[in-house]
Amino acid sequence: RKLRKQRIENKKKRKEPPKPWGKKERYLVGITLLATVLISAISAMGAREWKLAGVKRFKLPSLNFFKEETITIGEKKTVSDEELFKSEKIINEFVDKTNKLSGVYAFSVINLSSGYVYGVNEDELMEAASLIKLPVMALSFKQAEEGLLNLDEKYSLKGSDKIAGSGSLFGKAVGYQISYREILKLMGQESDNTAFNIMRLKFGDGAINTFAQSLGMKNTDITKNQTTAEDIGLFFQNLFLGKIVSEQNKEELLTNLTKTIYEDYLPKGVPIDVRVAHKFGRETGVLNDAGIIFAPKPYILVLMSKGTIAKEVETFFPEIIKSIYQSQN
Repeated sequence: RKLRKQRIENKKKRKEPPKPWGKKERYLVGITLLATVLISAISAMGAREWKLAGVKRFKLPSLNFFKEETITIGEKKTVSDEELFKSEKIINEFVDKTNKLSGVYAFSVINLSSGYVYGVNEDELMEAASLIKLPVMALSFKQAEEGLLNLDEKYSLKGSDKIAGSGSLFGKAVGYQISYREILKLMGQESDNTAFNIMRLKFGDGAINTFAQSLGMKNTDITKNQTTAEDIGLFFQNLFLGKIVSEQNKEELLTNLTKTIYEDYLPKGVPIDVRVAHKFGRETGVLNDAGIIFAPKPYILVLMSKGTIAKEVETFFPEIIKSIYQSQN
């Protein structure tokens, strides 16, 4: 009897083995895995601006969150049949090639002889990257003409100027003396972010945006660091035509944009003896290059991209730049 009693007590103390997951647990794990996959997929597509290689760009028509590519070829009555044919050929090549790539691409061409404009996605809002330095440089020369800024005045480098963390000036000690003229040169030829930060803080974002708007750059915002290929093309057109600053300051600004340390795109797509005054900009997933090609038949070319894969854009840009040059000259 005593032995039997001990066995009963032991049985009560014995733990039952864990039961397998029930339906609730399995549903919870399944939903968690599905949500993880969906979030990863959405993040990946978002990083590529909802445009994957070989796939049409995703769009929600009812909410109008995403625009389809827009194509502009100007008014037929303003151009010859030959120029119209060539522009349509470039547009088709651009669309065909970028449809096979990830991310969104935009371009604009302005014939400086006829004023004829054509391109793709010209009004698409894009990350400006260092293209945003263009209106800042122009405003500097404009204020110099108005007596509001002495370009030869020395500026003492401050610690707060170096928050951008790159460029020749970033390596200089606090108190380093440099003229505004030299600062603008560094902004153009080296895309120096510390130099840019000095001028940005001097003018303020509000004044810079107001100036950009006065030039017709209606979609350009330095605070949001955004612009369009159309705005950048208009900037270079007005600069070329002498509508922004004097001839002397125009030439100095263009000189600052010539033979920069970033010559791998627009300049390499044209013959070596052709002058190219341009601004290059690059961020993660973004590569932009825009400027004036001083060919026998001068023209403006703006190339912008977002959500791209570096190897793809680095291969595509030189190809389309060369095709456009051959088409224009």
